[in-house]
Amino acid sequence: MQQHPRQRYEAICEASPDAIILVDHGGRITYANARVTDLFGYEPSELVGEPIEILVPESVREEHVAKRDAYIADPETRPMGAGLDLSGRRKDGSKIPIDISLSPIESDGRREYMVVVRDVRDRETLRAKYQTILQAVPDAVVVADAATGEIVEANERVAELLGDDPAEFVGRPQTALHPSEEADRYRALFEEYIASPRSDQPILHEFPDGSDIHVETSAGERIPVEINAHVFDLYDRRLVAGVFRDVTDRKEYERQLRALHAATRELVAADGREEIAALVADAARTILGYEYNVVRLVEDDRLRPVAVTDGAETEMGERPAYPTESPSPVSHAYDNGTSLRYDDVRDLEDGYDRGEACSAMYHPMGDHGVISIVDPAVGAFDRSDEELASVLSVNAEIALNRLAYERTLERQNERLDEFASVVAHDLRNPLNVAQALLEVDRADDGDCHADEIEAVLDRMAGIIDDVLTMVRSGYEVDDVESIQFGSIADDCWEHVATADATIRVESAGLFYADSSRIRNLFENLFRNAVEHGGADVTVSLALSADGFSVADDGPGIPPGKRDRVLEPGWTTGEDGTGLGLNIVREIAQAHGWSVDVTESEFGGARFEFSGVRTVPYDDSFEST
Repeated sequence: MQQHPRQRYEAICEASPDAIILVDHGGRITYANARVTDLFGYEPSELVGEPIEILVPESVREEHVAKRDAYIADPETRPMGAGLDLSGRRKDGSKIPIDISLSPIESDGRREYMVVVRDVRDRETLRAKYQTILQAVPDAVVVADAATGEIVEANERVAELLGDDPAEFVGRPQTALHPSEEADRYRALFEEYIASPRSDQPILHEFPDGSDIHVETSAGERIPVEINAHVFDLYDRRLVAGVFRDVTDRKEYERQLRALHAATRELVAADGREEIAALVADAARTILGYEYNVVRLVEDDRLRPVAVTDGAETEMGERPAYPTESPSPVSHAYDNGTSLRYDDVRDLEDGYDRGEACSAMYHPMGDHGVISIVDPAVGAFDRSDEELASVLSVNAEIALNRLAYERTLERQNERLDEFASVVAHDLRNPLNVAQALLEVDRADDGDCHADEIEAVLDRMAGIIDDVLTMVRSGYEVDDVESIQFGSIADDCWEHVATADATIRVESAGLFYADSSRIRNLFENLFRNAVEHGGADVTVSLALSADGFSVADDGPGIPPGKRDRVLEPGWTTGEDGTGLGLNIVREIAQAHGWSVDVTESEFGGARFEFSGVRTVPYDDSFEST
């Protein structure tokens, strides 16, 4: 038996998870499914024959009747009150949030209207939580439609950041947050992020070209920001939430750090302690913005003011010298090697007059002195101020350490140069005479000990050469430059007596080193290989991503002796000076490299250097 169309509608309606109501042309309910009981508290039979307004809150019933009549006059399938918060009235008079869809249907030759009512109480609960979180975030938060870029939400912090009522932004494009003349650029950034959201790195802090991201205030001020962005779905709608954080202070901090590091080059290049002190005081004023600072250096157990800014002299008058040990914070910072910060230095009762100074910081420069920074305001310095001043003090200490080292080194070099002159003149001249006399005696009577004497003299000459290398060339690295690995190896090989030995450069590329020192290193390694590996030894060199190696196919070095071969004076040969491999180690360490002695693939000695800045060439590079 064929089922009546009305029965088919009702069967479908009973299976629906939503409340479904049929309404006639006069607005009265002709059918309600069982879900109306859960949603409105009415049994379906209680609603049949009642006007649909029984389910509408009393405050909007009159308005609803007008809208109902308008819909019946021109029906179409559509949601009701799209974008509005709709409410229904339960049997007990309470209101519940709902969504409504309307559709005209034909049944038994007459038109009725299907009302599908969905319970959105869970959705409203979620929305309430969402709104609570949105307002609780301490930064400005803007939520936009991912598809259109239209702003749909903005929390109260937006007003603090941009100076406008958050409601003013709702409905506007997300580009309204940014400089207007760059709207296309910010729209492209937004669309690129939506297309490929980075869940691992959701924070946007710059454009691909490295330029800063800005928002623009109502007053036209540009503020650098970072945006912590997240794409999410809510109510079947894809949204993107952006948490905007003002990074003005961070950018300024980074700028000051870069400026401090740049100023360090001037500090290191300074010729005297007073010049360094003046540069430190100027950097504290111009880079960090501290107008009132004093730089004291130690002289005769007293911390004497060497550089005083105009502001400090005006505010505090002539500054005294402090004993290195006294109750003053300057002395305490120096004696303990710790930084001190006071919100109000007037609370100290140490008997020293600091004029109008209130806030104060004291930063030691190692064993050299102290930087004093003050301000007339109470609590003027925060943690970032303390960190920046600490960076300056460390840089000053480095410069002063270097200056002291250079002064000591100059004195040592003067003594070493005198020693080198003695070695070069007072030892080499008699040695040359002895060698000449040996040749005369050999020509006259063929002395059977001539070869042994010549070997001893050659060894003495080798010792003199090694000592002169150590004294005159030293181990210090003067000028690091890029060097062709194969070219310098071949050049050094030509300057060593290698007999029938062979050199093989297994890989090409660049490495960074002091060219004069690297020559000493290679030549000593080559001499060592020939001395211990024999006249026909093969020496192999290879460049890697982190260093290079020099290996041979000689007898090698026993494992128990590999840790000692780089020590000064250690040698396995009767004719060795014991200085050559120590020179290799010292030159490597002067470059900041590590050197290990291992076994080569042919059983010989292998010297591996790591921590080297290299640029190996691969096949593709060579082919170009």
